[in-house]
Amino acid sequence: MSSQLIKFANEEFYAYPNSALYWKRLNIIIVADLHLGKSISFAKQKQFLPPYDTKETLTKLFNCINEYEPSKLIIVGDLLHDIFSVQSFQEKDHQNLNKYTKKTKFIWVKGNHDFNVEINGVSKVLDYKIDEIIFNHIPIKTKNFQICGHYHPKVKISHRGKSIYKSSFVNNDKLLILPSFGTLTGGLNIDQEPLKNLLGKNINIFPVGDEKVYKL
Repeated sequence: MSSQLIKFANEEFYAYPNSALYWKRLNIIIVADLHLGKSISFAKQKQFLPPYDTKETLTKLFNCINEYEPSKLIIVGDLLHDIFSVQSFQEKDHQNLNKYTKKTKFIWVKGNHDFNVEINGVSKVLDYKIDEIIFNHIPIKTKNFQICGHYHPKVKISHRGKSIYKSSFVNNDKLLILPSFGTLTGGLNIDQEPLKNLLGKNINIFPVGDEKVYKL
């Protein structure tokens, strides 16, 4: 997979088609909005979806760790979809989490979907800071740089009379928002509120393709 350089907060990050962000200098992987167990939540509401999202997303996450071998993984919110999400974990999922949390430090920034549930080996925090960068789920008013999730940004791309929406990394001078990492998540167009007002006009957009991340 081909990465895309994103210069932010006087640092160099690399965006990948799997929706992970790699901070090479510190060997840190950052992901957002896995929403594990979403199909289980929908099933409880009589909305039935293929129940494979947890397995697929965790496999994607573990493959990411295997490839980059990060010292730390930062999840900027919504690791889970709701309080029942852990019920979607198979025994193999628990075994793998135990295995990977022993080799990589997991930092889980609490998101609005992350209820009072704990996962062994995963450090759960309200926010996290490295140097001048704050890792939040939802952006706050601050003079610091922020890397966040929550909005699942996507961008409309038109070509030869056809339009498609692609998940996207997007940033302005102070804020970098990640696309959702989960396999069963929707998205918000960056031209819609509240993203439009939050980001302003001077923004960089990095749509996620199957094999590479582009820059518009």
